[in-house]
Amino acid sequence: MAEPPAARSRAGRRDDGAVIVEFAAAVPFMMMAMALVWQVLLLGITSMYASHGAAEAARQASVTPDDMGRVDEEARKRVRPPWDGDDVMSVTVVERDGGRFAQVTLAMPIFLPGVTGPWDITGEARVVPEVEPRGSTP
Repeated sequence: MAEPPAARSRAGRRDDGAVIVEFAAAVPFMMMAMALVWQVLLLGITSMYASHGAAEAARQASVTPDDMGRVDEEARKRVRPPWDGDDVMSVTVVERDGGRFAQVTLAMPIFLPGVTGPWDITGEARVVPEVEPRGSTP
């Protein structure tokens, strides 16, 4: 016995709503992909700020090698908030391999700038001395 036309049309529409279910299943994966892209962007910005801060610290350390306060201040001018906070950014000048290097270390943010994680990003630039530091032997 043949099915009535109304029964056939109902059987052909069994996939109604499938698009909504598939979209709902794909949303978490899209959100995770967007979060990963955002985190990689934060990594790049943090690395860029560390590099710029180290270059500025090295420039200032070559002019005023004995004034670490001034070196720190000039490095912080290159870094935007919240990356320039005292708890997020540190500036040091180290001696290694017969030369001096300015290092700027920034705490890596996790998902939001200002929310620091367990990782640090360090930028380094060589200090080319224009004047000899006090107490050094020529």
